[in-house]
Amino acid sequence: MIGPVGACLLLAACPAAKPDANSSGSAQVAHLPPQEAMNLNREGKALYRDGRFAEARAKYQRAKELDPDFFAPWLNLACTYAREDRFAEATEQAVALIRHAYVPGAREVMEAADLGALQIRPQELAKLKSALAQASTDWSKAAQEGFVFVARTQPPVKLEGQGILVLGMNQEIYAWLPRSGRYLPLTAEDGRVLALARSPDGRRIVFVRAGRLVRAAGQADLLRGLSVRQLDLASMVLGPVVELPGDVRQITLWPTGRDGVEVEVVGLVGASSKFHFDGQRLEPAQTIHRRFSASVHPVVLTAAGVAPTSRVVTDDGCAFSAQDELDGNGLPGVRISTGASKGFFLDARYGTGLNGLPFPGSVSSPSKALSPARKTR
Repeated sequence: MIGPVGACLLLAACPAAKPDANSSGSAQVAHLPPQEAMNLNREGKALYRDGRFAEARAKYQRAKELDPDFFAPWLNLACTYAREDRFAEATEQAVALIRHAYVPGAREVMEAADLGALQIRPQELAKLKSALAQASTDWSKAAQEGFVFVARTQPPVKLEGQGILVLGMNQEIYAWLPRSGRYLPLTAEDGRVLALARSPDGRRIVFVRAGRLVRAAGQADLLRGLSVRQLDLASMVLGPVVELPGDVRQITLWPTGRDGVEVEVVGLVGASSKFHFDGQRLEPAQTIHRRFSASVHPVVLTAAGVAPTSRVVTDDGCAFSAQDELDGNGLPGVRISTGASKGFFLDARYGTGLNGLPFPGSVSSPSKALSPARKTR
């Protein structure tokens, strides 16, 4: 079993609000819209397919009102206007979604086929670009002040049996904003995020994207088809997806004070390859620059997932720390500690982790190394 690695992450600001899934001021990580809102959106889609756009719009509008954090009806509203060639109104709805939920709203708007007409009209495209630029700035400012972690947004696929198994972990990167208690999604990678490392200056996140797990009787489990990507929090700009070659046993991300993250890959026969990742490409490196402080530690990903951290770091100013721990339901979670015997778990229905999570169903799952939750108040 792999041992604990990494350190608990220290926040610069003391928490002003505990995350509360029932509070209108605190968005949920794993968001589940009310059944009525989902039904209305589904009914709207049926009307939309029949070309009854005004009726569909009424359904979407009602679903949006019932749950403002249910993003599908926001996008669908814009599409109804676009299909009627009412491009100004379609743009207005698309801009509203971008401002309300830059991630994942921006991606949804720019990739929606029925909104493609907006991008070939200079006036509408200019409005979209302006909204994207402003929302990116606002999202970036909030994200840099937040506590970054990995969360599951849906139940993960259990890795059972042998063969080539898809790593369907349904994981994305979020930031928790301690002053407001809100959550902010930072990635929309179709649930492919496996592990993250944040640069010491807090401006960049490098994350590993899922591929497959190769499992055969009598052999060590291997990871295949993985890739790395960088998110620049100062601009909310994503770098290219850079593939990691071959099957590997272990990947270690070493955050450094330089212009990127060092990546060490252990291959099939135990030999390691070292790279420097600058957000654009993997450059072979002779050595890994393992220069990090007590609050910056390497992140290790294996075929069992990401190993939990067990260290607690506190600050004399507010005694605020975080660590991987099992919650009251036995799920991996991130425990925020605000003082002796005081604390809470970051809210997520399917699990959270500081740098990633264990893989369910793995023979050597590091979840066994997690300590059970302590009583909090």
